[in-house]
Amino acid sequence: MARLRIAIPRRLIPKKILRRFEISLAQAGMPFSGAEWITIWLVITLVLFGLATAIFNVFIGLAGAIVGIAAMYILPVMRADKRRSMIEEVLPDALHHMAVAVRTGLVLESVIQEVSEAEYGPLSEEFGRVTLEIRRGRPLKEALLAFGRRTRSKDIQRIMRLILEGVEAGGPIADVLEEVSENMRAIKMIQRERKSATSQQISFLAMASLFAGPFVMGVVGGLPDVMTQVAGEFADFPITEIKAIVGALSFYVFAQAVAAGLMMGVTMYGDFKKGFKFMIPMGVFATVVFMAVRKVMPRLVTAF
Repeated sequence: MARLRIAIPRRLIPKKILRRFEISLAQAGMPFSGAEWITIWLVITLVLFGLATAIFNVFIGLAGAIVGIAAMYILPVMRADKRRSMIEEVLPDALHHMAVAVRTGLVLESVIQEVSEAEYGPLSEEFGRVTLEIRRGRPLKEALLAFGRRTRSKDIQRIMRLILEGVEAGGPIADVLEEVSENMRAIKMIQRERKSATSQQISFLAMASLFAGPFVMGVVGGLPDVMTQVAGEFADFPITEIKAIVGALSFYVFAQAVAAGLMMGVTMYGDFKKGFKFMIPMGVFATVVFMAVRKVMPRLVTAF
């Protein structure tokens, strides 16, 4: 992806926010600076707000702006989470690879370089970075601990500490690597079992927030149009006031889907932060369903 050459001057962005984005983008492996990323999404947010307000109403415009701002924060987190999951998935095999290589007589630094040249996806990229840091004079311990921090995974950080403790203790590092590999395989199996056990609750949350809720709210939102078409100009209803209230339903539908995404994170992973990756897609999908039902329902009613 081509990098944006025009960006907001760094001095105009608070240092804490800029540093936060720099760290998030580095963890996600995304080729943008913090200023470039903020500039991209501020432009997208303004466009979303303007288009949604012009086509629909100000409530939809605000929802579009919220989507843009939220995406600016959430997309790097989602990308980093996906990258971390890919690393955790292949790490047991990589550790077994390292154990076999150590038993052949290679030192740990050479084993790390060998893994960096293998096909382990993001893990090979990270080990390549570790190898480069070691060549530039950084101690092995600091390089491995920094790798663990970049992944934001407690399991990976714990594994790096266990490996380093084995190295410092002078024990059989191959046995340590093999044991850690089996330990991580067991953890991954438990996590898969948890996802399987909570699939029914997740399905209920998804159906309620993505289909049932938006459909009912869409039907309610279409009632003013139905009343206007049936009664015409002789309608004795406060149509304008009703439409103003109904306009807020779109924001409610979006917020309900976002809350369901957070609940899915708690149900599946035991951490609501894991639900951030579901928030934006679910909110957008639920809003689309609501708008479609709201537009189609009055036509179907009047047609019959």
